[in-house]
Amino acid sequence: MAFWNEASSEPRRAHRFLLNIPRMVSATGATTGTYEQYLCRTVNKPSYTISEVEHKFLGNTYYYPGAVTWNTVQATLVNAVSPDGNKLLFDALYRSGHLDPAQQSDVFNGNSEALPATLNKEDSLNAFGNIIIRELDGVGNNIGTWKLVNPFLTNVTFGDLDYSSEELLNLEVTFRYDYALYGGEGETDPERTFRAPRAGAGETPQ
Repeated sequence: MAFWNEASSEPRRAHRFLLNIPRMVSATGATTGTYEQYLCRTVNKPSYTISEVEHKFLGNTYYYPGAVTWNTVQATLVNAVSPDGNKLLFDALYRSGHLDPAQQSDVFNGNSEALPATLNKEDSLNAFGNIIIRELDGVGNNIGTWKLVNPFLTNVTFGDLDYSSEELLNLEVTFRYDYALYGGEGETDPERTFRAPRAGAGETPQ
């Protein structure tokens, strides 16, 4: 029966979701809790691309699946005053391993106990954690969970100032990650996916 005839069955809605960046912290070092959840305006769900390998033989062309690449995820957050959205993402850059020229000078002149670090994957993960996108139904139940594994920032914009505009200022962020996991209804923290069994010997794959 079609979903519009069943009250218990309904389509997913674009405005029913929560975004969680679990390790984003404020300037005081306290976790922000629901900052990114209630101030998130939009977020892309993960997507992937499969490359193709071409082989030519006697005038014909055959194709084989290649590597899987997970595409970046973009999110738009309202740039709040408290907690300071600018500060959160500015600090996240440094927590990901970045040293500015003044800090590098202190390191090499012996004025700092810090090591001559650069951006790295481990610190980036510590700065953000594995990002979670939860899809909800109309009464708040979890109907799907996406986890971005090992994410790090690749682009941040802090919004444009304009005397003629009354719009809210937004933060635009882009995350690269190794891969995504998906959990269905009720799964709040997906851990793995399952590979379908191969067809048995002599069977025709369906």
